[in-house]
Amino acid sequence: MDPICHTLVGASLGCTGLEHRSRYSRATLMIAANLPDIDVVAQFAGGTATYAVRRGVTHGIPALIVLPFLLTMAVMLWHRWRGKVASEIPFSARWTYILACIGVWSHPTLDWLNTYGMRWLMPIVDEWYYGDTLFIIDWILWVVLAAGLLASRGAFARSLAWYARPATLALYFLVGYAVANYTLTDLAERRAMTVLADNPPDRLLASPVPFTPLRREVILEYPDHYLFADYNYVSAEDFRLRDRRVDKGDSRLLDVVSSTRDGRWFMHWVRFPYVLTERASTGWEIRVVDARYIPDIANPRLDGFAVFSMQVPTLPDGAEPGSP
Repeated sequence: MDPICHTLVGASLGCTGLEHRSRYSRATLMIAANLPDIDVVAQFAGGTATYAVRRGVTHGIPALIVLPFLLTMAVMLWHRWRGKVASEIPFSARWTYILACIGVWSHPTLDWLNTYGMRWLMPIVDEWYYGDTLFIIDWILWVVLAAGLLASRGAFARSLAWYARPATLALYFLVGYAVANYTLTDLAERRAMTVLADNPPDRLLASPVPFTPLRREVILEYPDHYLFADYNYVSAEDFRLRDRRVDKGDSRLLDVVSSTRDGRWFMHWVRFPYVLTERASTGWEIRVVDARYIPDIANPRLDGFAVFSMQVPTLPDGAEPGSP
């Protein structure tokens, strides 16, 4: 999920009553909820480094043990540096660590819900896992979590038991909303297989879309091409095939891309690849595109998110140049 959602979740956890467990509790939760995203520095390296690093080592289970410990040490140093400050809430290293664990662990759980993927077992096993449940930016969660936070600041809300506070109710909503969307994704995929029973795809993805949680964009994979469809839970025609076909291209070109370090990083991340070729000044331009994020553009930009581009002097013998 996006940093705003992670921050709202951390703040909401604090407003359930956890902010009284130790000094700096709310700040600890908010920082911890964003801490695994320190791997964003890979974007400054350029190229495909972000595909190799993002949602990997800092999101894996080993990091979920180490990062809370490091954050606890940092908060302890901050507490000692500030010295004694009048406060009704004493500092507790034990509770600071517990809160850091809660905040840090919330992060990969939310990230797993996207189609981008999460590598739970890094750096031990470099394998992607997908929840395919929520779009990475969800305005409904923003509104509900923010409303819960604002409502929790009132004196009446603070007098409630932790399980009845508005921030707690907002977190209940988040869990229920995620379960409902996971179910909707499953319904969309089942509906696609029912409609296409005479020509079932080898693989499919019902991807959440922004602003409209009751819809899914469906990618249907066949041996040499992709088809695309729309699923709308509240529509009379709930499943509709688009008039759009994208050829995967020559698989030997994917082998060429995978023969380079940057290409291997991208190919390990890409989920529904198709390949484009065109003439270049020094030979040929090969572009691999992920249909998860660029399903309807016949000639996507040469660089940018979900696109890998490289130039080669010649194509493999017998390889067929072309585009979708």
